[in-house]
Amino acid sequence: MVKHAAHNGPSIGSTPIRLIIKTLLLKNITNFYLLNMLIQAAQKVGAGLATFGLTGAGIGIGIIFASLIFGIARNPTLKNDLFRVAILGFALTEAIALFALMFAFLILFV
Repeated sequence: MVKHAAHNGPSIGSTPIRLIIKTLLLKNITNFYLLNMLIQAAQKVGAGLATFGLTGAGIGIGIIFASLIFGIARNPTLKNDLFRVAILGFALTEAIALFALMFAFLILFV
């Protein structure tokens, strides 16, 4: 027989969620009610963390329109050109916010 060396370091199989699942399975809990509650809680935490991207998008949109106001105040003749560029920046920044919101919904419902 071949003896394997003892492995004392951290392994992927010892993550907290896996330990909880192993504990539930070892105790012969046939209904997985507690396991489903754990998965639902993890989904809600993940969705909440995914919405932090909306904060960055809100800050970005504020910076874009603040820069538009400063630009128009400095040179009112460029109002139309500055407004076009600001709307483009707004659209691109809002797209990032929609991606963050989409990921939050994917985490919750898929």
